[in-house]
Amino acid sequence: MKYFRALHPHAPEKPTAEDDQTKRVDDPSCVCHFRYPIRFPKLEAVVCGPETGQIRELHQSETQLDVAFDAVGSRMLINEHYPNPVNRCMSVDVSLILKAKYVQFVNLEGLSDHSLLLTLRIGRTASAVRGNKMSLKEKVRGFFECPPYMRLFEDLYECRWPEKFIQIRLPEKRCKRWKTVALILKAFNQITSENYCQMAGMMMTPRVGGLDVRAIQGEIKARKEKGKGSNKVRRREPVSAKYKVAVSDADKIERVNQAYAVHLMAFINSSPFTPREYIDRLS
Repeated sequence: MKYFRALHPHAPEKPTAEDDQTKRVDDPSCVCHFRYPIRFPKLEAVVCGPETGQIRELHQSETQLDVAFDAVGSRMLINEHYPNPVNRCMSVDVSLILKAKYVQFVNLEGLSDHSLLLTLRIGRTASAVRGNKMSLKEKVRGFFECPPYMRLFEDLYECRWPEKFIQIRLPEKRCKRWKTVALILKAFNQITSENYCQMAGMMMTPRVGGLDVRAIQGEIKARKEKGKGSNKVRRREPVSAKYKVAVSDADKIERVNQAYAVHLMAFINSSPFTPREYIDRLS
């Protein structure tokens, strides 16, 4: 014989499966709600000619621009992707490969919104050749009765201007701050492999707003010109005699650590790519 357990008159009722389902549906943080994918801001690119009024936008609302930099091969790849709005399985991709030996690096700037603005120049020698000495790759998925207008091909590859300037704006959310800066500079042979490893390995890096590579290069050139002359004295020993440590010293470890800290601060202060936040902390 079964005995039913008596319930307290003020005991809460056991929630049912329907109540639990209603609670989960009303909660906006529940996984059952549809979440739109995060869309990163689009890249913007323009190409300009030597005369006034010669400017064409390479970005458009129907397509997606993307850029990749090859630090080993010293080249840059620009891709334009057009998805069919009716059938997502159909798409068109146009890619252009620009080699550093055929393109002149002009400047890399950090804008006020901490996005990067890359400026390149295609000289008259490369512009005289069809395609501006760029490698073209096209991939079509599906059949298009009316092929879309790809600006990367029509306005850049087929452009007949005697000289061209390309500007690409990379939003902050599409970059990795100073790692992206190091990658771009290495791809166009503006820094050495050693400097690239040092910049890419920097930790606690600030944002890139205010960067001007051309101004930094001009300042370095001015310092080199100022330092030239017969009165310039070069240090023969890379390490000062004050911090040289003998094997018999008792405080060897402490002096080595002190010398390492001094040389590290000297490197940070002398590096042209060191953000101002680092210099302010050391001062």
